[in-house]
Amino acid sequence: MKQSMIGRVKEKLQRCLDLALQKGASSAKAGFVHSDALSCGYESGRLKNMGAEEKINCKIEVLVNGKCGRVSGNDMDRLEELVGSAIQLGKNGSDAHFEAYPSPSTEPRIQSWSDEVYNLTPEKMIDDCGDIVSRLKDYNEEMDINAGASRLENEMLLLTTGGVCHEEKATGWSLGAAVQRTEGTDMLFTGFGRSWGDLNEFYDPSYIVGRVLEDLKQGERIAESPEGNVPAYLPPEVLQQFLRVFEIGVNGRSVAKGESPLRGKLGQQVLAPEMTVVDNPHRPFSPSAAAVDDDGVPTRELTLFDQGVLKHFLYDLDTAGLVGEEPTGHNNCQPYELMINPGDRPSEELLADIEDGIYIKHLLGFGQSNIVNGDFSANVGLGYRVRNGRIEGRVKNRCQLSRFLLRLEQPDKSYPIRVHPGIGKCLNRLISSILHRIIDLSLSRLQCDSGERQQQSKRQHTTSRRAQSSTC
Repeated sequence: MKQSMIGRVKEKLQRCLDLALQKGASSAKAGFVHSDALSCGYESGRLKNMGAEEKINCKIEVLVNGKCGRVSGNDMDRLEELVGSAIQLGKNGSDAHFEAYPSPSTEPRIQSWSDEVYNLTPEKMIDDCGDIVSRLKDYNEEMDINAGASRLENEMLLLTTGGVCHEEKATGWSLGAAVQRTEGTDMLFTGFGRSWGDLNEFYDPSYIVGRVLEDLKQGERIAESPEGNVPAYLPPEVLQQFLRVFEIGVNGRSVAKGESPLRGKLGQQVLAPEMTVVDNPHRPFSPSAAAVDDDGVPTRELTLFDQGVLKHFLYDLDTAGLVGEEPTGHNNCQPYELMINPGDRPSEELLADIEDGIYIKHLLGFGQSNIVNGDFSANVGLGYRVRNGRIEGRVKNRCQLSRFLLRLEQPDKSYPIRVHPGIGKCLNRLISSILHRIIDLSLSRLQCDSGERQQQSKRQHTTSRRAQSSTC
């Protein structure tokens, strides 16, 4: 970031807040974000682009007669017009469930700026991406190889009529690669990337190459798909998709609307006793770290589940007012960074424990499932057959993860599939046991159908979805 804009913008935003009060607002806030980004990208093995981008954005939010008006724009010379628009929208806006934006309070100090990232040059990023591409070409030059890197600096300012004045600067980088290997009618897609706020050991082109090559080599041999209910091993990138259930469950807005399966369960044992889940917005240099939320409420590390007991729901300022609770400093009532306490078995040991099962690296269509109702459906985009603790080969075409079913109030239900997550040292039984109290994760069928049975599986899945809708 060549030059900070915070100094000259702060006075303008303060004038906007004063103007909003003069025009009839009872309370107001103004936010400003300025970002600079550099990026480069290789497509099909060749350098495709190298560019720079600068963005600014200003948001004005006002309360007028108990209603809320919001506007945004990027013309810093027309901020007074934004205030007028916000006032007009506020007169007919949505109901606000709070009376005023907060006053200043103690804020945590979080490391978010790295001079090393700021000094990361375009030449360095191009060279590192080129090295990734070159090493992947050494394995197979016929593949479609893509790589990219970026560097980001941003600064933000938040002012409220309550007196909050929060400034923040942060850096970030990303580095990754993706490949497509095509042999006849067989296609394998894989990739790996990282992002962080500090230039540390995570920035490692060799590690990214190694992860991609591992998938490619393990996928060279095609293995017969397993049939029926089988154990499944889930690495972190797949397991995190299942944690979406937690995010919905503790979302205060979902609780207030009656959509959360955890409604009415506060203080109860809802997960396995081994499970402690913490939301941590204060990890230094984490891309999701935040000292305050968008309303100026300070964030804090919050234990959501303590040894399986539900301890907290998440509330932004408006939702907290709606349900009569204190705000927890969570934008849109969503967690910043969920962290699960580790278990005592490494991933390699969990994988070695599988006699005959599947290692799922990537799921297709998982996000299209009806997560609120606990109905999951996804195809295995990249997976491997595991026998006697060893990867035998890649399963393809026929492998379908046909249905995940979440049911409530069935603590004694048995589990037809064992699920082994792979988070370094992590809990075994993470999926199959953590939800044993109020949520029964019944992975009812890991169905690896042959081509002629796929239509039958689809009909069975449709019937199961209807049954679930009528009983829950």
